[in-house]
Amino acid sequence: MIIDTHAHLFFDDIKKDITEVVERAIEQGIVKIIVPALDLKTSEEILKLSEEHDIIYAAIGLHPSDVKDADLKDIKTIEELSAHEKVVAIGEIGLDYYWNKDNMTEQKSFFREQLELAKDKTLPVIIHTRNSIKDALQIISDAYDNRLKGQFHCFSGDENDMKEVIKLNDFYVSFCGNITFKNFKHKELIKNIPVEKLLSETDSPFLTPEPFRGKRNEPSRIVYTIKKMAEIKNMNYDELLKTLYENAERLFFNSNT
Repeated sequence: MIIDTHAHLFFDDIKKDITEVVERAIEQGIVKIIVPALDLKTSEEILKLSEEHDIIYAAIGLHPSDVKDADLKDIKTIEELSAHEKVVAIGEIGLDYYWNKDNMTEQKSFFREQLELAKDKTLPVIIHTRNSIKDALQIISDAYDNRLKGQFHCFSGDENDMKEVIKLNDFYVSFCGNITFKNFKHKELIKNIPVEKLLSETDSPFLTPEPFRGKRNEPSRIVYTIKKMAEIKNMNYDELLKTLYENAERLFFNSNT
């Protein structure tokens, strides 16, 4: 059984054949797909998707690249939407200094507020960091208590950043299809991460793994990323699948699996 913890299924190029996308996912053994939002509009769209497809679950929140068009009052709306039975996380939230360097203070404010919301609602967070992981780790450290848990999606930090994540109880990391690329530079990092800290994701429709690089990504292709992860970690594929599933169940679905 597989859980894709990060797939943006609300983009038009996926929505147009969402039923077939879901069917292909099920054929590959995927039992749950978590779809993270970018803003209020996509948060609402994801809730509708989750009502239409049993295996789809929602993460709602305000992405750092979208806070420029948001208001802190929007977090109140996110709080109201979080009562939906298919909401399993607050996300995708965090910091992005690659696309947005002129509103770093504003990004940090939204990040802090949404971390507090997640703690109040006892929901995990899905964290986006791009050229910003050290600031993100500092903010999480400042906000940290036993209610705060989550996922660093598409992890891009170094060994020292990973050590800081490992210190945080109930925090996990995940990697996308780019680990299958020939020029991927962090295989040693993946090799050394405790398997109990790993999750599986695609970041669909982005970061499509080999041998489909250049084409639209979708959840069914997660198996290529997991196989590569097993190869890097010199692990049995089925063993890794089992642990990834149990980790995701524990974080997002409050399971004691």
